[in-house]
Amino acid sequence: MIPVSLKSRVQRFFEPRLPAVACEVSRRSFALARLDSKNPAIVERFAVAPLPAGLLVPSLVIPNIASLPDFQAALKAAFARAEIKPTRISLAIPDASAKVALHPMETLPGNESEKQQLLRWRLKKTVPFGIEEAHIASHDYKLAGGKLMVLTVCVHRDVLGQYEEAFQKLGVHVGYVSLSSFAAFEVLARLEPNLPQRSVLFLRVRPSAVSAIILQEGRVVFFRHVDHEDEGAADGTGGGLQESALPDLFEEIHPCVTYFEDKLSERPLDRIYLACWHDLQPALLSSLSDRFRSPVVSLDPLQFFRSPNAAALRSIKSALTPSLGLALGRF
Repeated sequence: MIPVSLKSRVQRFFEPRLPAVACEVSRRSFALARLDSKNPAIVERFAVAPLPAGLLVPSLVIPNIASLPDFQAALKAAFARAEIKPTRISLAIPDASAKVALHPMETLPGNESEKQQLLRWRLKKTVPFGIEEAHIASHDYKLAGGKLMVLTVCVHRDVLGQYEEAFQKLGVHVGYVSLSSFAAFEVLARLEPNLPQRSVLFLRVRPSAVSAIILQEGRVVFFRHVDHEDEGAADGTGGGLQESALPDLFEEIHPCVTYFEDKLSERPLDRIYLACWHDLQPALLSSLSDRFRSPVVSLDPLQFFRSPNAAALRSIKSALTPSLGLALGRF
């Protein structure tokens, strides 16, 4: 019998490795990071390039990029700023570009083709396009008590294809795709090794949108994404975003906590994590903690990461969080 630790290393040896460069595209910026090949806590290269308003508009049904040449110019600028010439990347796309859904199940077919047919049948009335035009990724797991849950991420093939085309025209292959909030969550997973024993709410807050993920014993039990108007808001690339530009944090947290306490548990959440554009004031975090009866913590990626260019990393750490989390998948 192969020891568990050795078996894990053998499996990782034969698994395809994620690209060394991780990128995130958002409504207002393009961010990228490359970690040290021997120490994932060291950010070797990084950059954030602002995108003009209206150049990228996340959508489920129409191409997201208004002008490929202008978008590619921003990519080139970021690659030049980071002093890298990648041939393969991992990419985090906006949460609003895909449909995330959770499906309670009694059983699942053992055959992968039949499983895909079942999920497509489940999804066809919930997406605003023909399900035959969708790429679907899924992950199934058992919740506490043995209940089966399937998480699906559904994206229109033309939406995904446009992102891939933008990079391909620069000679860059997109080797792996995730959603921004899932990528950002990976930073929290590295910072908090006790997450599988806790019930937590993770909110990624931008002026343009808020995404919420609830995990119970390490399993996703809730996902919510809400878009907001953000005209005139800073882009998170060092422009000094003010707290007044953020959505009302109480109003964003409240429905998530209410769902958890009404549907999932009689106990309060063990912790609430906020990933915002900047560090929140301790008084605000304390007030939210009191109101929700759970510690509310601001996620700081610099608790894990460091760089020889520490000042520059500090100034754009929040905009880099999804790229940093995505890059961790390589290790």
